[in-house]
Amino acid sequence: MLTGTSAGSRGIAAAALAAVMLLAPGFTAPAQAADSAPCTPYPGYPGTYKCPMWGTDINLRSAPDPNAPVSAKSPDDGFIRAVCQVKGGRATYGGYWHTWWIKTPAMGMAPSSYMSEIFLVGGGDDERDSGLPIC
Repeated sequence: MLTGTSAGSRGIAAAALAAVMLLAPGFTAPAQAADSAPCTPYPGYPGTYKCPMWGTDINLRSAPDPNAPVSAKSPDDGFIRAVCQVKGGRATYGGYWHTWWIKTPAMGMAPSSYMSEIFLVGGGDDERDSGLPIC
């Protein structure tokens, strides 16, 4: 027999406790956007990846930092070749931001360059590409 409480108030208390547990930081996983277009191995170029990108004439930099000198421009075919990704300086573009950068392969006398992952298709702000290894 219950004294001082009714079955209805116990049900409300149980529901409130369940809600607190679901909303508490230790009980829920952080939300992440799915990477809808990860980089994939680039056919014919072992150790490199083909990454879909949006935009054209994107600055590639000499280091993974938005203040590093521009060393090249992106290709205009909607894809860029990468070897890995690295954490770097915070880049912003419009309402987007990212601290992950892709590293392009060195070609001939041209050293590797870096492009902010803001310009990769898929994923969300500051989420690394699920198809690229970390440098």
